[in-house]
Amino acid sequence: MLNYFLTSNDTEMRLLRTIVSGLVSVLIVAVPFAISGLIHDVTWASIATAAIMCVLSPVMSTLRTGN
Repeated sequence: MLNYFLTSNDTEMRLLRTIVSGLVSVLIVAVPFAISGLIHDVTWASIATAAIMCVLSPVMSTLRTGN
């Protein structure tokens, strides 16, 4: 199932991969924000979310190709 999730080019799977990477990045940003308030400005939280998504996309692509 994970292989199908990572390798399928169906519209539904591509949308699901985008949603999952967005949720993961929001969780990564929200945990330090909620626990200790490391990110005090909303602008930096959105920049951190975008940066995490920029990293997650190639990682998921690497998992898909196996390289």
